[in-house]
Amino acid sequence: MPELQAGERAPELEAFMAELRKLRTRAGEPSFRKMAAKSGAVSHATLHLTVTGRRLQPWETVREFVRACDGDEEEWHARWQGVQLLLSADREPDPAPRRRWRSKRVLVPLVLVLVAAIAAVVVILLPGDQPAGPPHPGDSSQFLGDVTIPDDTVVKPGTQFVKVWELKNTGTVEWRKRYLRRTDLPVAPGTCRTPERIPVNDTAPQGTVQVTVTVSTPPTAPVDCKVFWKMVDEQDRELFPARQPIYFAVHVRP
Repeated sequence: MPELQAGERAPELEAFMAELRKLRTRAGEPSFRKMAAKSGAVSHATLHLTVTGRRLQPWETVREFVRACDGDEEEWHARWQGVQLLLSADREPDPAPRRRWRSKRVLVPLVLVLVAAIAAVVVILLPGDQPAGPPHPGDSSQFLGDVTIPDDTVVKPGTQFVKVWELKNTGTVEWRKRYLRRTDLPVAPGTCRTPERIPVNDTAPQGTVQVTVTVSTPPTAPVDCKVFWKMVDEQDRELFPARQPIYFAVHVRP
């Protein structure tokens, strides 16, 4: 394909950055400084480059951007891999430089093909389409709501509380010997402590179940705890890999 002029972005990179900007907008347009504070792993300047730079940022940086906007990491990792693949193909050396395509009539269809490829990745990976699929055909779940401790509840340091969620088995497979597993293992010091896995009672198809976890808050404050959980089986195999995790979020304050 024709070489880009100085300062231009590849169309597939431009489309990817546009989607990231939409994700940030849906998250309430947080400042990059707030996003960096929430991440704790990258600077606000680095996060800014994720949607303004001239090259695709490493996945570790994009992941922190997605996390700061409460996006689905699995979905965005797949998108990032698709863009990286397309950009890598564009950088392959041309075995016949004299045969480069210079015609604008050829360039435009090529750009449309690349943008269509990005769109296809996005469509395929929308939440609910599950690219990996559950291990058990017909298995499905739905989050019904928080039974106790709504998100952003303020709790005291050095105390305990009991968080309860309600889930529904919306598939055709009976849930047996299942658990919710905390995703941020090993747990970092200075955050809320919980068991690594909590049991999910056996649940028939179309039945509902309440899942309970006891949470210990850190002795020091202020701390914001946001802990994510995914459903697994006895072998610790993730059962809904493409679904967004459930979580609790509290503010630990004196």
